[in-house]
Amino acid sequence: MRPHANHQRSVAELAQHAITTYTEKEGLLLDPICGSGDILVEAVRAGRMAIGVEHEPYWVDMARTRIERATDSGRGGFAAVVKGSVDTLVRMLADEVRPHQASMVLTAPQTGTTLRGDDKGTASNIAEFIAGSVSAVSRCAQVTSAQSLYGVICWPAPSVDIPWAIEEVFTAVGFTLVDRQTAYNTAVSLLLFDRPDTGPTIPERANQIDIGGLDR
Repeated sequence: MRPHANHQRSVAELAQHAITTYTEKEGLLLDPICGSGDILVEAVRAGRMAIGVEHEPYWVDMARTRIERATDSGRGGFAAVVKGSVDTLVRMLADEVRPHQASMVLTAPQTGTTLRGDDKGTASNIAEFIAGSVSAVSRCAQVTSAQSLYGVICWPAPSVDIPWAIEEVFTAVGFTLVDRQTAYNTAVSLLLFDRPDTGPTIPERANQIDIGGLDR
């Protein structure tokens, strides 16, 4: 389930803010759950380099088509999409001569990939979505610079304030929130964090997150 047009515009605006405010022209951005390429397109438009990963062939093809169109606009940016998982992306970059070069990890995972058709979701699949989003972003730390920022663009579900829950998971394991922006007309939120030099492992399994009481 893709977000409606207002959500997509908000994602684009928030991504543009994060990319232009916190990255340099020569910086590399990673999107470990790139979907149809919303973040990658904004990176290209901002004149940055970006690499995204997506396991669904349909979304890989769509992202590549959208990136090609954005590249043709002549903004000077470049992006590529890798078919696979976040582990595929990390392994690929770790094998490069100059690893640890990415300056930002940013994604906008779609809640509908785990919520039920009625869009209310259950405790287990919302927790899975939160855990998966945080885990995918944080695992990219293996191939980022020490000054990198880590971000998620998301929005509340009817039963859970997902941005708040994601912030709780990041901060619980030692990340520090450096920027939070919310699109007033859609409640789409950007959360950007920096990370400590060392810290606990991010939870990867849904049953490690207790979302009881997250109704906000």
